[in-house]
Amino acid sequence: MVLVTYGRIDLQQALISAAKSMIRVRDPITLLKLITRFIDRQIGATHVAILVFDRESDSYVFIDSKGIAGLKIPIGYIRVKKDSPIISYFGGAHDLRGKFHREEVLVYDELDHIQNFEIYVNRKETQAIAVTEIKKQMERLGAAICIPSYFKNDLVAVLILGEKLSEEKYLEEEIGVFSTLANDVAMAVTNADLIKNLKESCDREHELLIDTASALSSAIDARDRYTKGHSERVSHYTLVIAAEMIEKSMIPFSREFLEAAQLAGLLHDVGKIGIKDEILNKPATLDEQEFGVMKTHVAIGVNILKPIGGMKEIADGCKYHHERWDGRGYPYGLKGEEIPVLGRIVAVVDSYDTMVTARPYKKARTPEEAFQELRKCSGTHFDPSIVEIFYDAWRAGRTKKRDYKAYDFSIRK
Repeated sequence: MVLVTYGRIDLQQALISAAKSMIRVRDPITLLKLITRFIDRQIGATHVAILVFDRESDSYVFIDSKGIAGLKIPIGYIRVKKDSPIISYFGGAHDLRGKFHREEVLVYDELDHIQNFEIYVNRKETQAIAVTEIKKQMERLGAAICIPSYFKNDLVAVLILGEKLSEEKYLEEEIGVFSTLANDVAMAVTNADLIKNLKESCDREHELLIDTASALSSAIDARDRYTKGHSERVSHYTLVIAAEMIEKSMIPFSREFLEAAQLAGLLHDVGKIGIKDEILNKPATLDEQEFGVMKTHVAIGVNILKPIGGMKEIADGCKYHHERWDGRGYPYGLKGEEIPVLGRIVAVVDSYDTMVTARPYKKARTPEEAFQELRKCSGTHFDPSIVEIFYDAWRAGRTKKRDYKAYDFSIRK
């Protein structure tokens, strides 16, 4: 491809840089606006616009317009049907396909020649009329050039270029560069669309999983009349601490880890479903034998979660939340960072929520008193860094309860 240079601007090099940037954009609308802005800055046209296919309306919608004569039209206001002259031509269903000396673009200044050829040489007035309809639509859109954007054989979008501000004609090399850009547009738009659809699908699956886990945890909490809502609160606090650790770069960002944190909090006591009511609801401190039975809820919970695929990290909150930083916990006697991070987090927030919840045999502590106890046991019972992260988040007001099912997993990055 021949390089086109505007002063010091290498259009092909600018195109390469723009393509790299476009691939990183995940929102299709933002992506299309970047494309129109890029073309406007590089070519200097009266206006640059884009039509993109919209599945819901089964038509092509006007997305954006830049340039001195850019049309101030709201996104989606103009809709062009599939059977319209330009879309029909690029869609391959038009009799004129193959009649132009190039099929990849429509150039307004070349249409009169084609029209005259059809009338005076081929004697085909219907095709001449079809050219007239294309001209009229290009005039309505302010298009000097229309460039199709295909993904495989599907017409994804149409780039619309107005006249140059310099009143010069578009060079063949320029048209070639923007045809290349149109191919990149199709790939980038399709990728962005796939990512968006995948995210929506994942969000639906996540919501279903959260609802199922919430229903299970609510059933567990309902058996223990003293801990209503305990699992949801532990889930919320676990998620807050996990997000704080990511913000502080203590662990790498991972949507999957945040989801696991949320579910680990909800399901940390799932094994209590196998504990008898007389022990679970005893209105007094458990004796040694009863406490031994209560401790089996960890193993029961692990067995419940084991058959479910992808539950290993989630099960950490259930399996290890009674381990201690000094190695004197149960069931495995793990010490320090031998304890998986979700187990360490749930241990802290589970103890906090237990302390601030009233029982028949004890009064509820205030949050200040509960944090004082957590910090007192920091380095023996609990991971010191997690205690401080939780304390700092509480003091800053970042632990306030909100809808735990609507948590934003994007954080930053």
